[in-house]
Amino acid sequence: MMVEPRSSATILALAELAELSARQLEDGQSIEDVIATLRQAAKTVRSVIIPAEEKLSAEAKAGDNEDAPAELENMSA
Repeated sequence: MMVEPRSSATILALAELAELSARQLEDGQSIEDVIATLRQAAKTVRSVIIPAEEKLSAEAKAGDNEDAPAELENMSA
C-alpha cells in the first residue's frame, strides 16, 4: 500500500529533475553524466520511499494484530 500525501511535491521534483537533465545536455555534458545524475536521483528516492512504505506496512500489520483478539472475543459471544 503506497500512500502519497505529497504527490504534488513528487511531480514537482520530477519536473525539476527533467529540467536539470535538459540543462546538463544543453551545457554540453555527456549523456553518461546525465544518466549518472538520473540514476543517483532514482537511488536517493528509493532510499527514502521504500523504507517509508515498509514502515507503513509494518504499522498496518501491527494494527491488524492488535484487533485480532477483540475480533475473536466478538466471535465467541
